[in-house]
Amino acid sequence: MRRLAALLVLLASLPLAAASQAVAQRVEPPAGALPPNLGGPPDSNAPPSVPSESTTPELIVDLSLARVSITSAFQGESILMFGMFDPPGEIVVVVQGPAARETVMRKQRVLGLWLNAGRQSFDDVPAYYAIAASQPLQRLLARGAGGEILSLEDRLSTIKPATPRDAAELAKYRAGLVEVKRQEGLYPAAIGQVTVQAGRLFRVDLPFPSRLPEGVYEVKAYLLRDGRIVAAVSRPLPVGKVGFSAQLAGWADHEGPLYGVGAILMALVVGWLGGAIVRRL
Repeated sequence: MRRLAALLVLLASLPLAAASQAVAQRVEPPAGALPPNLGGPPDSNAPPSVPSESTTPELIVDLSLARVSITSAFQGESILMFGMFDPPGEIVVVVQGPAARETVMRKQRVLGLWLNAGRQSFDDVPAYYAIAASQPLQRLLARGAGGEILSLEDRLSTIKPATPRDAAELAKYRAGLVEVKRQEGLYPAAIGQVTVQAGRLFRVDLPFPSRLPEGVYEVKAYLLRDGRIVAAVSRPLPVGKVGFSAQLAGWADHEGPLYGVGAILMALVVGWLGGAIVRRL
């Protein structure tokens, strides 16, 4: 009886062992296979994954005006540039006008008269150049700027003389060019202030003088970290005449002789009217 009872207990335990072995075979993946959901389509029941952080810092800018319109009563314009960036960093804004050939003439006094004693032409001269920064510019440039041209001195060092001349003479003519441009308000000597708010928002007022040449200007914002440019965004800014001044300029360009005759007649009429009024007074 004891042997029969032991045999029955042994036979009853065999199905349980087989069932546990089958469960173990279902849980363990076969050798060399990937775990579930690795290398295959994602599980629909799994929560959405968090996107990885972008390696390029984000820099977003915009302008309050899409263009500068020059009218007959144009006295200059101020445009607001604003934007957002990924901190930390410093913001530098460079506004550059269209490049063209400029001629500098040197005057010399002879027998009480000022005469032109020499001239020098330069190619690739920006019509307008202004800089604004959130920190002193010299401190930012002292650590390097990733090879980009930021300062006015660096930009003017790239202009090419139309005729070869001694280096000392070219330096004098370049200095004269800067002086004339600054008198016209086209090369502001002061560095504008970029205001940073909440550590990531910035704004800057960009002034434009009344004697602003026409063309497409480039407004470029740089994001600097440790003296290196990590992001840059450029915005075009068209500058042109509108209204009666634009029609008058077009008439002068396309109908030069008629424009000259009309200007002479207008001057005669205005002179005659002025004289008549003075005589009556």
